Amino acid sequence: MEIYRWEGKGFRQLDPTRFEEERDFEDLLEQDPNLLLGDERICVISRQVPIGKSKKVDLLALDRQGNCIVIELKRGKASRAAISQLLEYAAAVAKFSFADIERFAGRWFQGQGREFTSLLALHSTFFGYELGAMRMSVFNQKQRMILVSEGVDVRVLDIAEYLRRAGIDLTYISYFSYQAPDELLIATKTILGSSSIKESRSTYQYAPRQFLTRERFLATLTKNRELHQVAQRFFDYAESCGAILRPRIAQIRMTIGGRWWMGSYPSKRANHFRIDAHGDFTPRQIAECRSNLSDVTPKKFGVSFNIMSPAHLEYAIEVFERTRNGILEE
Repeated sequence: MEIYRWEGKGFRQLDPTRFEEERDFEDLLEQDPNLLLGDERICVISRQVPIGKSKKVDLLALDRQGNCIVIELKRGKASRAAISQLLEYAAAVAKFSFADIERFAGRWFQGQGREFTSLLALHSTFFGYELGAMRMSVFNQKQRMILVSEGVDVRVLDIAEYLRRAGIDLTYISYFSYQAPDELLIATKTILGSSSIKESRSTYQYAPRQFLTRERFLATLTKNRELHQVAQRFFDYAESCGAILRPRIAQIRMTIGGRWWMGSYPSKRANHFRIDAHGDFTPRQIAECRSNLSDVTPKKFGVSFNIMSPAHLEYAIEVFERTRNGILEE
């Protein structure tokens, strides 16, 4: 990648340069990591986090949902070993409790002479929401990984693409640095991934005018016996409440008392089914959902989440009862 600078009468090509040490680039990303994920802001909470004997995570950050982001920097091209290293680090971070994360953050901030009261306060201030809207149990439910290297190794890219297709939240970023007379320029390119992995609704598009019936819904989940049984109990519960199931393209919608109540569609990988629960939810109720359910997303109509286990359905029924009663009381 060539970078040119306009110098009054013409362009001059800038000479590429290299950081002498990986920590030199770490210094910059520590101060401002936002060139990594574009419009998505992330909050760096620690650096050189120990996860074992002589092993340390370059940078540890949090996203808006409280997921941990493991950032690994490589001076020069990343080797295939970098992928296994990153996976090892993410597996170790997955075991961190909220107290562990808060301890690392506190030590790092205080070591820099910066104010630190609590991780909850830091997160709410950084992302601009009311303190108390998110519980401790919401944090580190998911781990995201970012590999940053100088240039791209095709073999590494092949492995990264495979992992991302398998649902591993991995972003691969290439960077180059250039030295101008009075400034350092960094050019980055996202080679793979740019945001948190979410299963796209387009995955569930069926042939035109082919509606998603209850039978088709359950057939999608037959290879996951437990989830298939959970889905059957979900439909039995909805029908026992007097809900009317309305097959639609790509999803099933349920009404009660003449009002929309729920919508649902299955994962084609048979690892969950998605629920759109209609109703009014307070920030506290949304936080409670995030503590008990998977991939909770506030929506204009209410809240959306995944059902992956009998425990999820058991808690979700409490949510359904609250919204159902709200509809019937109106």
